[in-house]
Amino acid sequence: MKKATFFSALAFLALAGASSVQAEGVTSGNPALIAVEIENQTPCFLFGGYQLSLGMRYGHFRFRASTQDSGRADFEDTGIDSRSSVFRRSYDDGSFSASVDYFLNKCLFTYVCLGSNRWLVQNKDTLATDHLRTLDAGLGLGFQFFVYKGLFVQLAASINIRDRQSLIIEGEEYTVPGIDYSPGLQLGYKF
Repeated sequence: MKKATFFSALAFLALAGASSVQAEGVTSGNPALIAVEIENQTPCFLFGGYQLSLGMRYGHFRFRASTQDSGRADFEDTGIDSRSSVFRRSYDDGSFSASVDYFLNKCLFTYVCLGSNRWLVQNKDTLATDHLRTLDAGLGLGFQFFVYKGLFVQLAASINIRDRQSLIIEGEEYTVPGIDYSPGLQLGYKF
């Protein structure tokens, strides 16, 4: 119930912000300040997964919503405060995030993100799996380079924090790291 209320409030604020930004752009006589961006984290495809972000850019700000499934990619090695050699951890269907980016100049940006991630945790020896849901908050830095007209390449990385939760898979206890980093390579287009 709390998650549904949270996401409803987030969707309402996003829609209110979108209509407000659209109205400001139209009345100011400069609708070029508003742009839509679509991007994907290309390495996810190499591991049998996907990532898709839709963003709205207004001046120095960009608001993004993303969903992803990292396929076979193992994110357990990105843990900063703990790692497990027994388990692998990957984003699974149902992982969503929202980000607010601020562009310091044409290329460099910083961002904050909030994600509701559904992790697929697998015991490497027995291949037994289970799911774990976390609420992650992150702070990141990135570079966006335009290579041709609206086509861009984006490199970014964030530090994420979450509650350390545990689960037991076939008698082995797994605890998700409370702090990890998330590198990213995205290809996208700005309309």
